[in-house]
Amino acid sequence: MTNRLFISLILSLLAFADSPLQARQTADHFVDFSPAQKLLRVQVQALAGGATITQNYKKVFPAITNQNINMGNSWGIGAKAIFGIREYLGFGTAANLFINNYNIDMAIIGDDRLSMSAAFINNRNFTVNIPVFINFRFNVAKSVAWNIETGLFYSYGFAGHQKQRIYRAEINSMDEFIPELESIRTDYYKSPRTLFNSFRRSDIGIHIGTSLDFGPHLNVGVQSQVGFKNASISTGVANPSIHNISMHALIGYRF
Repeated sequence: MTNRLFISLILSLLAFADSPLQARQTADHFVDFSPAQKLLRVQVQALAGGATITQNYKKVFPAITNQNINMGNSWGIGAKAIFGIREYLGFGTAANLFINNYNIDMAIIGDDRLSMSAAFINNRNFTVNIPVFINFRFNVAKSVAWNIETGLFYSYGFAGHQKQRIYRAEINSMDEFIPELESIRTDYYKSPRTLFNSFRRSDIGIHIGTSLDFGPHLNVGVQSQVGFKNASISTGVANPSIHNISMHALIGYRF
């Protein structure tokens, strides 16, 4: 009886001593199903990339003969927090402040074919952006983890402007060629003077991202967002369909 008790005690001690090793081996697996080691992971981050819109201007306004929508630069700073559920699974959110730029150039032919306009429009807006997402985390090396984010975002534009330079030329009733240049600067959001349409302040859409954690602090990744809402507000009879798109690279410091 004593020998059996002694053997049971030894086996119990060996199992207890081996449990940290088993936990460490589990943590080294590509997918670690163990409970989250940190309830909250926080980082500050800087983002750089581009912003643009999708649109159907040529379909809505047949007078447009040539058109280019050019992605502009976009810069941001912010912070991210991920609440751990398991080591491989978490619930995350962030708060980022962005400066977004894009520009449009187009040629417009008058209905009478006696006039033509060339418009160059530079747009800038400032937004607060808040994504909410599920975070999947995988161990790809001893000190490297791969993160995948998928969820939704909400953004609110609090400032911005549109600069228009419009060159017009027409032939008058006396067959004289009359050129004209007009420059306009107006608010980006809900202004009746923006070209074709004004813009809504709020947007909601899909957020996807991926990043790598290196060591205890460095995070490097990319993210993209596509708006679901029609950002256009009609200033006339026709209302085009406008959707915001952004793509960013990011670098972060994890605490």
